[in-house]
Amino acid sequence: MLDHSLFPSDSQFCYVITDRHRPDLQNYLGLHPLEQALVSHSVDIRKAEFGDARWCAHKALGDLGIPGLDSLEPILRGERGMPLWPAGVTGSMTHTEGFRAAVVAPTTTVRSMGLDAEPAEALPREIIGSVARRGEMAQLDRLRANGVDCADRLLFCAKEATYKAWFPMTHRWLGFEDAEIDLRDDGTFISYLLVRPTPVPFITGRWVVRDGYVIAATAVT
Repeated sequence: MLDHSLFPSDSQFCYVITDRHRPDLQNYLGLHPLEQALVSHSVDIRKAEFGDARWCAHKALGDLGIPGLDSLEPILRGERGMPLWPAGVTGSMTHTEGFRAAVVAPTTTVRSMGLDAEPAEALPREIIGSVARRGEMAQLDRLRANGVDCADRLLFCAKEATYKAWFPMTHRWLGFEDAEIDLRDDGTFISYLLVRPTPVPFITGRWVVRDGYVIAATAVT
């Protein structure tokens, strides 16, 4: 599903495939009590999503091999749900129907990351207008002509992955209209940031449509 081509070379990732209709709480119940408490009043499907994504994050942290890093240190939440990673680490998590994943990297080489996954299905028509800027519509037609039937969902994922990389650097909201995405046929994209001030003028990313999911990953190196 995921592979190293989506991420910077020194990052580590992990993912799990789950039953879409039957939530499994095993990973949630194995979390640190402080992590469990973040969603303790949620329904089981939310607990399962949360537990699986954080299990992936802890596994990826362990694979980083940073001396002194406690891969089981609780990953708590900051503003707007931003994961609070251990010192010296940046990363991102995602969960959707039947799929959870996380990616992490050392901050010595990667400043911020974003990861988003969605079922490879077209967006509801009433949503497209709020996601796509006028200049992005033509490339959706081009991608559909080239066989990417879920091009609008891909754009949504790219914008979500852009936001996930943006917010830890700025602690500011980034709306769909605040980034212009250049989706390329070779599986890459560039997110041009339209708000000021901005720490970087653009954020680069990669995308795939694979095994029924569309996945977008961003990194500021």
